Amino acid sequence: MSCAWRKHLWIALGLAIASFASIQLADEPVARFVQAHRGWATTASWIAELGDSLYWFIAFVLGFVALHLRRAHDAARWCFLAIASMAVSGIVAGTLKSTMARWRPSAFLADGMHAGGSSFAFPAFIIEHVRNSFPSGHATTAFTLAALAALKWPRLTALWVLIGVLVAASRVVQNTHWLGDAFAGSALGWVTPFLVLAAWRARWPDSAPIQRMGTTAKSMTSTS
Repeated sequence: MSCAWRKHLWIALGLAIASFASIQLADEPVARFVQAHRGWATTASWIAELGDSLYWFIAFVLGFVALHLRRAHDAARWCFLAIASMAVSGIVAGTLKSTMARWRPSAFLADGMHAGGSSFAFPAFIIEHVRNSFPSGHATTAFTLAALAALKWPRLTALWVLIGVLVAASRVVQNTHWLGDAFAGSALGWVTPFLVLAAWRARWPDSAPIQRMGTTAKSMTSTS
């Protein structure tokens, strides 16, 4: 594994550790602060739309079909990588949401009804919006997209991460997710495309859309 790949995996590990630390130390104080200062909630709701996975998934599917019909196979394979990455991260996030059954902060803090208790319930497979907070789905989508963009345009990685941070933070500002949820979703989203691509390269190395960081299959072929 190259140094570049290890660096990105270390980022995912750091986000996961930050999630655990936040759950233990910061989630409730941050949520209470946000609850008392809701001035940015409307702006945050606009930013959060960038993390809606349905729009992106449809866009990548349409892009894959159009590019495949035009025989732009390298670009089509990159779209397929995005589709697979979003599907995997979405399935994992959905499973965690229903298994952890964590209260959303707005519901947990309402009227102090859960004061002193845990926001995690752990009764398996509860599908209920107010009980499906961990991890943040919007943060997962935003960082899945950020990782995909970083794979294709690595020199702009800082920009992709910044956009992901804004989307993840918007869900905290809305008091729809705890800070730990945002960190966890970010870690899941960031690591998934790298793992999907690694599995692709291991099984079908010649068709992988990115042979190494920032290099497409076409450019590798032309230089070999």
